[in-house]
Amino acid sequence: MKPRFFVFLLAFLSLAAKTYCAWRTLGSTDVGIFSIFAKSIHEDGLIAVYQGTQYFNHTPLVGWFLDAIYSLSGGNIRVFAFLLRLPAIFADMGAVLTLLCLREKTGRPAWWALALFAASPVAFMVSGYHGNVDSVMAMFVLMAAAACAGESAILSGLAFGLSCNIKIVPLLLAPVFVFHWWKRGRLVQFGGASALCILAGWGFPLVTIPAVFLKDVIGYGSVWGIWGIPYFLRITGHPAFAGIAVFEPTRAESAVMLGLKLIIIPSVIVIAWLRRALAPINLFQTLALVWAIFFVFAPGFGAQYLVWLAPCFLVASESWYAALTLASSIALFVFYNTISGSMPWTMGFNVLPTASRWTPWLVLPWGMLAAFLIYQVYQMGRAQISDADAAQTQRDLPAPS
Repeated sequence: MKPRFFVFLLAFLSLAAKTYCAWRTLGSTDVGIFSIFAKSIHEDGLIAVYQGTQYFNHTPLVGWFLDAIYSLSGGNIRVFAFLLRLPAIFADMGAVLTLLCLREKTGRPAWWALALFAASPVAFMVSGYHGNVDSVMAMFVLMAAAACAGESAILSGLAFGLSCNIKIVPLLLAPVFVFHWWKRGRLVQFGGASALCILAGWGFPLVTIPAVFLKDVIGYGSVWGIWGIPYFLRITGHPAFAGIAVFEPTRAESAVMLGLKLIIIPSVIVIAWLRRALAPINLFQTLALVWAIFFVFAPGFGAQYLVWLAPCFLVASESWYAALTLASSIALFVFYNTISGSMPWTMGFNVLPTASRWTPWLVLPWGMLAAFLIYQVYQMGRAQISDADAAQTQRDLPAPS
């Protein structure tokens, strides 16, 4: 059996399994929350929902999508839950097809790693069960990076703009793409395509309710206390960091979140600048490094976020991708199994009351990302030392007579 056909077969079987799971289950708490938002948007309109609650922190495109599937479902929660997960399921297939095209051009990633990606347990749990749009965003980020390898600035910009219309977080990656195309003299094409795409999606709330949109959507910080540094601070038992904060962190928690953002953003800009001239295929390693910085110092977290970085890690380093997939699969299985009341999963709505049982397992993928980040910093340090030694050797050579 040819490797390409085997990967495609795995991807198709995975799509079928996810579709079956989505049809037979309700998913996580996000499905219930989305159904409430969908009903409100359908009855009152998108702008009214933005103005009426700070909890709706999604892009307009997601809001309109919720309205559409609410209408199609006729308010039936099971049909709504199924329709909500379909884009993520097909996005995973789109990611596999994109990676197959990338391999045709570059020889990366390796077949065994691509097969693992096609059958990823992480993708199955997030796309087939959870109920959110994160996998769609991850697919468009992958397409934006793959377009860099194909030297198409406009396609890269369009894909990047679409990713920002699904989630806000791809803006963190913007310096990587901006400096990449600036170095190649094609920033206008990339910037124009991405800006037009983003403004087309964000324009309505930006014009009508800019303050609300910027505060609740652009400024959303996710859930404090379940991942990484916020988790470690919470389990110290200190009163200032004692709770899991979904929307209202304490003053101390807010200060730490701000501090973490002030570590992440400058680090991303520096990394993007230093690596701007590398070959297009190395853009994936830059993106993996940026994702690692974000996740190690993340001020907030959601379990479904672990699909964001998978495609970039896959192309950047197959071995690190495999290790991260193993760690993430274990952590996510414990999470979904706990909130769903053990197998077989039907609905996972029991999230916060069971947090003490599943949050420790998230240390596994966080630790793996921390190890990757440390290793990359070490490698960059060695490279700088080697370059300095080579330069010194060149200076020490006797001048030609």
